[in-house]
Amino acid sequence: MSAVSDILKSTGFEWALIVDDAFDDVPIAADLAMDEEAWTIFMDDVITDLDVVVEAFPEYHEKDANELRASDDFVKAMYGLREKLRPDLWNTLFGGYERDRAADRDFLVKLRDRLSVTGIQVKTAGRNLPDDAHECSIIFADLFLGAAQQDFDVDKSIHRLGELMAGRENAPPAVVLMSRSPRLQDKKERFRDDAKMVGALFRVYRKQDLLEGSTVETVLERLATHHADAVRVAAFLAAWESGLGGAASEFMKLMRRLDLSDYSKIREVLLDVEGQPIGSYMLDVFDRILQHEIEGHVPTIAAAQELSALDPEKYPTPYIAGSSDLQDLVARSLWQNPERLKVAGNTAGMPVSFGDVLVRRSRLDPAAPAEAPEDQPDILVVLTPACDLVRKPDKRRVLLIGGTLKALDNKTWRYKTKGATTPIVQFPNQPRMSIEWDLDDQRMLKRDELADLIHRQGPYSVGLRLRESNALELQQRMLSDMGRVGLLSNMPFTFPVEVLMFTTDVEGKPTTLDLPITTREGGVCITGRDSDGEDLTRLVLTEDAVDEILSVIPKIEEGQVHVRTRDTLKKLQASASFRSLLQRGLKAPAASRKGNLNQLKVPAEKKEGEEREREEIVGLIARNPGELASLSANDQKSGALIIVLNDLEPHPIMIGDASSASEPDPVEVEAETVQKDGAPN
Repeated sequence: MSAVSDILKSTGFEWALIVDDAFDDVPIAADLAMDEEAWTIFMDDVITDLDVVVEAFPEYHEKDANELRASDDFVKAMYGLREKLRPDLWNTLFGGYERDRAADRDFLVKLRDRLSVTGIQVKTAGRNLPDDAHECSIIFADLFLGAAQQDFDVDKSIHRLGELMAGRENAPPAVVLMSRSPRLQDKKERFRDDAKMVGALFRVYRKQDLLEGSTVETVLERLATHHADAVRVAAFLAAWESGLGGAASEFMKLMRRLDLSDYSKIREVLLDVEGQPIGSYMLDVFDRILQHEIEGHVPTIAAAQELSALDPEKYPTPYIAGSSDLQDLVARSLWQNPERLKVAGNTAGMPVSFGDVLVRRSRLDPAAPAEAPEDQPDILVVLTPACDLVRKPDKRRVLLIGGTLKALDNKTWRYKTKGATTPIVQFPNQPRMSIEWDLDDQRMLKRDELADLIHRQGPYSVGLRLRESNALELQQRMLSDMGRVGLLSNMPFTFPVEVLMFTTDVEGKPTTLDLPITTREGGVCITGRDSDGEDLTRLVLTEDAVDEILSVIPKIEEGQVHVRTRDTLKKLQASASFRSLLQRGLKAPAASRKGNLNQLKVPAEKKEGEEREREEIVGLIARNPGELASLSANDQKSGALIIVLNDLEPHPIMIGDASSASEPDPVEVEAETVQKDGAPN
């Protein structure tokens, strides 16, 4: 206990606030709203005690039964008649509420005592919060702040927590949500999103589970250990939210200074001669000005600098199952929003813009009526400079290069790629794909040829548009490897996996370990690159799964495993580095490797006099291995723990309504596509 107390003290966890409606002295109408039968009996039988009721609530005859049931004042008055109403009548309405409240009070007293032992000062509150509530370090709150245990009770809880968070967005307290409801786990994501919480700053527990074993102390230790880094992330997000509002306000002040005459002059002296629509041009200009305002928000920049102080040695396992869809963030950073294509890119009649990607219709829809010639690739990208596209369009030949669409899944994706590759592309109602560009497949087409190519009945359509910086990089890769544009590294990719675990029985065969949480929640393989640029994959499990695995491993007895496995089992059960790596992310095989069992190695405890770090084998790990019918002699020796990862099938990404993605006729509507360029040269 002293270790937990020391951590809490060193991280500033000084006092906790327990918020639960069981601390309220009087129920409200909502607490009794779900007990229809009790209300019916009470309203039918109250006539025998009517004088007492009217004395306590003079408005009784002025309201109908439904109004009385919904009245907090009426419920309060009836609750106060405990000694005056017939016991059976009073208990009919309030008996269930009192029993639940007594059970909750018993739990809350035990929780308060457990917290006090750790050295934390504890205060309690019902629906009304104390004046100093916003100063607490950690909040234990009833998720359903009401006896009815309905969704509107969750809203009350989120509202109360919002009051506690107000003004503390840059340094929010940690939160533990509690409830006796079995639906509690289903509310985690809703609470995170609605209460705007960072996952590392909150936990959710059923009340009966929270007091089991050392759960309270473990929760406190985890929240305190990671609190400083979690606050940095929360402050960064809060600064962004605030910065976006401030930047938008300043941006609009600047933009309102432009009057109709300014737009007319910009068009007259610059755009008409260049053949560029003012709508497209001003969108580009406004994009850059808004970005400039965001970059000038000092708190956002300061919060971004603080992110550099995150301690990679202490980062926690994710609390909510699964991981952020980093692929989606990659796609949004590479591609303009498809809606941007609806704004015409030029008035010169050129049907395409710089960075436009033309996709072969039959590649996405085998039933497409227009079939491309055999020599036409899956995809083409426009790389002629934006300014040149609007100058002498009748004589201009447009440069395009071809590419091939590749399936994007755990087996095909690589962080390190050869040649020119766009790592992700998302078309409506299609699975994610990547593009492998053929820099030697260069084509020069005239305007009319392009118009025929992307006509409604043509073989291609304008599907997406690369952001300018990414189109420029591709252009420069084609022209030369010199002077390439430096861009942000793509974020790692994540792939969900089924996680199964085995040990080796006395006969040397794999036997399943009972891990229901791990089996249900699975894991995520996140793939990036190491210092040599090679693929690096980590298996990320949820906190509950990690706890379950760490609780099962010590229970594996020597007599249960093969004699050759016992030495490895001892190393596994004694390995502190395995426990640490399991929480941080075990190194996992790439999906492209054969599904063989690989040795699971972790750093060994350093002995006195040793200069180099050693590794020890504590188990085996495989990805998509198929059946584990038998083990070789070497596998038996290492098979104290066998981790099997099976990749889950990807699902198509539904982006809007496919019917709304009809392509404009470039001849009839002067190519309702957009050109991503700045002021024309």
